[in-house]
Amino acid sequence: MTHPFHPLSGRQLVCVGERYNRYGTRLLLRVDEEHVYSVPRQWTDVVAPDPELVIGEGRALLRVADLLELAGLVSNLVEQEHRAQARKRNNTAHVKPNAPPIKKRRSEHARNRGNI
Repeated sequence: MTHPFHPLSGRQLVCVGERYNRYGTRLLLRVDEEHVYSVPRQWTDVVAPDPELVIGEGRALLRVADLLELAGLVSNLVEQEHRAQARKRNNTAHVKPNAPPIKKRRSEHARNRGNI
């Protein structure tokens, strides 16, 4: 197990099979007689290390591919929010006031003209 944050990191485990799902291939690793873990291939030494991580010597928190994927996710969220706001604006009722306008009192007219 090569993933630095996995609890079994650094241990050698026996691969007893592979499983495929929509996220890709996962390896089935036997920990003991009772436990088998399913982990992504990238978390093991079966896959060659990512050259970007090797060159960066572990200094980078994220790879460029990770940042691009994150930017895409944020962009989709912002777009969804804009569409939701547009739907809210379109569904808002446009109500005209039906009350008669309020007439100003005579003293207010005089004050506005500067007579008082």
